[in-house]
Amino acid sequence: MRSLLILALVQACAAQDAPTRLERIRACEARCSQGLQCRTKPPRYLTHCKQAAAGLDTSVFTNVSVATVMRCEGPRRCSLHLKVGAALTMTERVQGVSVCVVFAGVMERCRILAFSRAPPLGQLTGQQVAFHDDCFEVAASQDIHVTLKTVPEFCGSSVSRAYRVPGCRHEDLRSNVPQCITGRIAYRVGRERNELSVSVSDMLEDKDYNLRLCLQGYTCRGTGEHALLRKENPVKNVTFRFSRPLPCLCIEGWSSMTDAPRVQVCPFKNHMEELWSRISFDSMEQTLSWEAECHVNVVATLCQTLGDNGCKDLANSSQTANGGKVSYSTVDPHPQLCMKFTTRAGAWIKCPFTEGNFPVWDFEDGQEELVVTSRTRPVLSLDLCTRTGPNVCEEKNQATIVHVHELRAVVANLTTDLCGQNCCVQARRVDVKFSAKVLHCPFKCSALGEVRSVLRSSDQRVTTWVAVPGVALLTTVLVAASIAAASAGTCLLVRRRAQVRGRGALPPGQECKAAPWTPHGHPNPTDIHIKLSSGDSIKIQDMQQSENEKENLLSV
Repeated sequence: MRSLLILALVQACAAQDAPTRLERIRACEARCSQGLQCRTKPPRYLTHCKQAAAGLDTSVFTNVSVATVMRCEGPRRCSLHLKVGAALTMTERVQGVSVCVVFAGVMERCRILAFSRAPPLGQLTGQQVAFHDDCFEVAASQDIHVTLKTVPEFCGSSVSRAYRVPGCRHEDLRSNVPQCITGRIAYRVGRERNELSVSVSDMLEDKDYNLRLCLQGYTCRGTGEHALLRKENPVKNVTFRFSRPLPCLCIEGWSSMTDAPRVQVCPFKNHMEELWSRISFDSMEQTLSWEAECHVNVVATLCQTLGDNGCKDLANSSQTANGGKVSYSTVDPHPQLCMKFTTRAGAWIKCPFTEGNFPVWDFEDGQEELVVTSRTRPVLSLDLCTRTGPNVCEEKNQATIVHVHELRAVVANLTTDLCGQNCCVQARRVDVKFSAKVLHCPFKCSALGEVRSVLRSSDQRVTTWVAVPGVALLTTVLVAASIAAASAGTCLLVRRRAQVRGRGALPPGQECKAAPWTPHGHPNPTDIHIKLSSGDSIKIQDMQQSENEKENLLSV
């Protein structure tokens, strides 16, 4: 078995390395040397081998060869034939040779070459008789098993060979065998109008020709663009329209006949970038998905862009595109969150949330606070960290969970000294499975110094973040809170964007004073102005009302 495998490999390599032009024959025939006449006889099947006489060498076949030859009836009208040859050591009892060929999926076909008796066969005992037979018609790329036997057959004397007929890629076959003539396709690309101008040459003159656009995969799936070039029409060109220059978009052509071979030319096979543009996001389900338009072996990974420092992979986010589709559930649509596609040809990064109208959250650095704004309702984890390099921060594991309300702003009240060197705040969404870690630094410490002094004068309790939606309600809440603060000994801090923050009990004997924010150029620094997102403002003056005024305000 091992020797047969080695011989099969040798024969296959010989077929691939064969000369460009195959041997031509005028007619098929069987020939023998030593003056013997080779006559063909009908084969006899289901016969049993005979035991060789004592002293008879069973290795009677030498120099076995199998090759493909071509028989032509006219230009570009050639057929393929199998030529089998060998040398046979003659004995008195050998009367001929049986040549049997087995094709894949086809029953065995045999031919018997009977030797004539002139000269007498006994005179040729021990001599070598060469013979060949080239009357087995074959097809391109067929796998064949050839067996040679003596007639009559002596047990152990047969010899076999495996052989593969050259395929239609062979230049001689592609030019002369109808089953291999596909025509030559040329094209020009019109990128402005997404057009392909296609022309065909070297096609079969007596056959119509089909052209179409298709998407190459396990099969080539048609796009709907198809044309039939009539054999009597001297003009052999057509124009196709295409939507996108995909790498699997091909021009396919074939002659109008049964089992005609097809040729494919793919103008955009190097345009891999086109595959990664169809990323979709369902904002209701928070699902990020991508579906391949071409068959491609790709691994998709979510990553966070680091600017010029690349894109850092998110843990447990790699997916192989089984069936050509990947999907991620509960994804934060942050501009820094991207998808990375990796193939054997390289890697590509696409950031789908940098453009478009997505519900995102972000930081705003105010003069006295760090503001988180959002168009949705994320749950954020805020943690202090120390920057140790570009886009690298060592967390302090002091996370604060913040619930951000839709279309409102939240003041992140961090009661730690933020003016240290390389001190940052790192935030990420914890209500989704995949999210980006966003760094915010440095801080405006001149303003934060005032905030820290006020907070340290309180009892350092955790602050509740409040956002007031309307002008009337805002006024009521602020005034009521001011009255409650004055009567109960608590401190109310008012900051930008209509937020109330920093409420805590005062130490005994310390006076409670509001920390005012004064707009640029305002004449009265003792007034408190709250600027709303709509551009309107409310001014609260003289917070030391009488007890009756307090009660009236509370009843509003």
